[in-house]
Amino acid sequence: MHMKLIMTSIIAATLITGRPALSNSSFSSSHLTKKYLVSAEQKKQSSADEIKRTHPQVALFIQNGYTTWRITYNTVSPTGEAIIASGALYVPDTKGELPFLNYNHGTIFPSRERSAPSYTNDNSAEGNIARIFSANGYLVAMPDYLGYGTTKNISHPYGAYHINAKTVTDMLYAVKEFCNDKQLALSGKTFFSGWSEGAAIALATVLDLEKNKDENFKPTATVLNAGPYHSSAFVDHVLDATEPLRYMKSYVWVLQSYNELYNINRPSDYYFNTPYAKLLSDGPEADITHDAQELFATGFRNDFKSGKDTALAHALKENDLWTGKPLSPVVFCHGDKDDYVPLFNSQKAYDEMKAKGADVKLKIFKGQTHISGVFAFLQMAFTAFEEKK
Repeated sequence: MHMKLIMTSIIAATLITGRPALSNSSFSSSHLTKKYLVSAEQKKQSSADEIKRTHPQVALFIQNGYTTWRITYNTVSPTGEAIIASGALYVPDTKGELPFLNYNHGTIFPSRERSAPSYTNDNSAEGNIARIFSANGYLVAMPDYLGYGTTKNISHPYGAYHINAKTVTDMLYAVKEFCNDKQLALSGKTFFSGWSEGAAIALATVLDLEKNKDENFKPTATVLNAGPYHSSAFVDHVLDATEPLRYMKSYVWVLQSYNELYNINRPSDYYFNTPYAKLLSDGPEADITHDAQELFATGFRNDFKSGKDTALAHALKENDLWTGKPLSPVVFCHGDKDDYVPLFNSQKAYDEMKAKGADVKLKIFKGQTHISGVFAFLQMAFTAFEEKK
């Protein structure tokens, strides 16, 4: 009950107003010689008293303060080139072994690049989520992903969940090195979470870690909210829409991203009608119609619906996360009124994984949208993580 009160009160205030334990030297042999951490810059210290003053309504439940760090680390680009990425790290000022949480943020369009975690913006809604967990004793790693922070000069691989998962995993190793340097002990409990795009990236990260038998970050539990786990069905949802889609720019961005990442390399006018083909050639934030029938070219629509567009179908299949089987507990959360990422994504993932014998749950939030469902999601995350912390 206390954790639910913490979540509801703090999030409401901040959003409305603005296995055995791992030792510090337990890297697997494949990672012993690789250096991940490049830099760590301390940004801010927040004491428990300060947090209590900021949120007096929940002062009795604040457990500790934390220090915010901006870290940079070695990873690779989608084409395999070495690159330095960035992210935020929240370190609780508690003693003893720390539970480790990887929280992954939702969609950030290029024009809002400075909302990325490494800028440690106190007004960031999802940054507040990370801060709340850290104020309750979790070491929280929040990656920017490629396309933000130190890598803002390249395109974000939007919708390419396993590509993004690689960047996340490399940050986990960088944080492990940070902990070695600072003599911080990890408990061996590793949790994963995320919202929207971040939910899909978190699930891809968990599936990849387990597939690769990575004992350094063995998932303990995962709680996800409103993620796009069924990419192939998403295209049908968009192309068949008879009413305007409020979040069409996001859907178009995924299509453009796949066209580049998977070397499909078709011109804009293959996918889109005039004048939108020209407008969208400059990026995903163009002023476009939300009417799918008006936006998408007939040739593209017919090719995809008839099964001729095998290149795009392959890219979508690569990002169908429902086909995996997690080896650790996963809770899928979703609002039944979500008009951004429809409920069928979580339902499909749950149904298929459950049929394979996975330890999965589906929590449907009645009457909740993509945004409003975050409150119930965080209650679920706190409860699930505290039980295993």
